[in-house]
Amino acid sequence: MSAPIRFEVRDRIATLTLDRPDKLNALIPEMKEGFEEALAKAAEPGVKVLLLRGAGRAFCAGGDIGWMARALAEGRWTEMEALLDLGATVAHGLATLPKPVVAVVQGPAAGAGMSLALGADLRLASSDAAFSMAFVKIGLHPDWGGSVMLSRLVNPAQAGELMLLGETLTAERALALGLVNRVVPPDQLEAAVTALGQRLAAGPSETFARIKATLLRNQGLDAEGLRARLMAEGAQMKAAMRHADAGEGLAAFLEKRAPRFA
Repeated sequence: MSAPIRFEVRDRIATLTLDRPDKLNALIPEMKEGFEEALAKAAEPGVKVLLLRGAGRAFCAGGDIGWMARALAEGRWTEMEALLDLGATVAHGLATLPKPVVAVVQGPAAGAGMSLALGADLRLASSDAAFSMAFVKIGLHPDWGGSVMLSRLVNPAQAGELMLLGETLTAERALALGLVNRVVPPDQLEAAVTALGQRLAAGPSETFARIKATLLRNQGLDAEGLRARLMAEGAQMKAAMRHADAGEGLAAFLEKRAPRFA
């Protein structure tokens, strides 16, 4: 397992933990091997449920802006696009994994971090969680399945507002919109995670798999249809990365100033 990702299985409950707490678990290409290995192990018969978590005080702050700005400035398009392709792979893997996936969100879930949380089947949030489709603020398009999964969960007007404005949602607001299933106080999060994990681990695996397939099908999707939508999302993000707005947005973020978009 690669260093930025931890994976363990206990009592048939698998936990994938983003492990860059000093960077708020921001996503980098070095996570590729860890994600792929974790998804493969989660598919094994001994696992009944997968938990997605972030180490430290955040779930995931999205892409590592510092790394992205350097890669963009140096024209490292292959590395940038590989990170986007990883996001599509992870989003597809979570949606088609024949087992329940639960995102456990504390602190920020921003940009691709929010996308990752939306890729789970259920979301359990601490009351200190905060959600933001922040891509637009740095001149970028949603990735890691964010636009696809958000459109599955809320109506088009709400999805448009969240993506076009990039405003931060409190846990309670996310609950009201149907983006999370349950909100608990921070000191009750671990107990709630344990209880939900154990309940799912005791459930009928085959039925869970059928339910997940039905939920996709009821929205006019199957595995290939979902992949096509994720690829289309990725193409938009790859184009956005090459526009001047992306360079300005990333620079403004690092310089702590308002961006001046074209």
